[in-house]
Amino acid sequence: MQSKSQTKLYLDSMLKEAYIAKYPFSEGLTCIPFYCDPFQFRNIKVADTAMCGKYVFINKNFEVKIRPIFDLPCYFEPKFSEGLCAVNIKGEIVYIDSFGTIKVNTHLPACSIQKNRATPFRKGIAKLYKGSNTPKNFMEIYSINKSGFRIEQIAMVKVKIRPILIASRDPEKDKDKRPSDAKKDLDKPGDVQVFRPVFDLPGLTVKNHYPIAETEAQRLLNKYPHKNNRMLLYYDCGEYQKENMAEEDTFYCGKFVFVDTLFNVKINSGFEMPCAFEPEFSEGLCAVAIDSQIVYIDTLGHVIIKTNLASCNKEQNKASTFKNGIATLYHGNINSPGFYTTIAINVFGERVRLLEFDELELATKRLDKFTNLTSEESIDCFVGKGKSNGLWFLIEKSGKVRKKLVLKQ
Repeated sequence: MQSKSQTKLYLDSMLKEAYIAKYPFSEGLTCIPFYCDPFQFRNIKVADTAMCGKYVFINKNFEVKIRPIFDLPCYFEPKFSEGLCAVNIKGEIVYIDSFGTIKVNTHLPACSIQKNRATPFRKGIAKLYKGSNTPKNFMEIYSINKSGFRIEQIAMVKVKIRPILIASRDPEKDKDKRPSDAKKDLDKPGDVQVFRPVFDLPGLTVKNHYPIAETEAQRLLNKYPHKNNRMLLYYDCGEYQKENMAEEDTFYCGKFVFVDTLFNVKINSGFEMPCAFEPEFSEGLCAVAIDSQIVYIDTLGHVIIKTNLASCNKEQNKASTFKNGIATLYHGNINSPGFYTTIAINVFGERVRLLEFDELELATKRLDKFTNLTSEESIDCFVGKGKSNGLWFLIEKSGKVRKKLVLKQ
């Protein structure tokens, strides 16, 4: 009975959750490495240890459905769709069924400088990307059906028509030449020859960029304005992104990054999402999580302020954005969830006493409100109302009270 039993991947519950999160299922199957968990070694059959570290396809019960008869392709992720999946067998991209049987051979090298790719089938059609093996590596893109036959389709190409000017041998003569002269005597060696139309070759894919359609980009810009020219974005590698992104940018897939208004990636690694708030830039700084601590980074991703608050624990600590050079830290209470100790800091990370006052505002914006406040005194100061007595004061950014203010009648 044991020889006929289903080969299974044995993992503890936490590792299973991690695998499911990292390797999503498609049509009930996913391609993952066969991990021989040392704590589950007694359950692994001796014959199956040969699969340790190799990629297999499993179902949702973690039963091996396709043994390691294949290799991973180099430039895309194996994913089942409509009963077929593109993998690497003997150095070529082929489509296999759920039993591991080869159904379509594309005859494209799976791992070469051509960077060939194959997409999953959609409505019986898959796209193949065949590299040209030239310095710019332009891609020939065509479609095949489930029988492997190429489908005749009309290719839509964006064309920019512009003249190409071939310089004359006599620069002095060309200064006085007009387009009409060039059309009359094209055979003369000194003339400027004009050729139309000219088709531009497709440009190289931009690196460190999030590919996005114009309408979707405008929607995001309207919904999440770029403060300090930075916006937090989840790099979701959908079909549109995969077809338009640089190969190196697949590193960002499934990660949060900061982009500018043109969706160029500006901060791409080194930080995590805090648990109790969403990062947002203000006055050149943004609170994120690094090494499980809340810190403030600048627009280049450099750590500027360390708050020494845990980013993800039962305290649920939070940090606000900066306003007028001041931010508020909220230190949670483990024993009383929802209760916080508030701390005000300046852009140097120094603690200030400004939270002792209500209605804080820059003094320069409230000159018309008080009889004894001059423009010279208001520089780099706040005005605020005492929490206990309701009186107004002129306050330095350090929190030091400079004087009591008198309201205009």
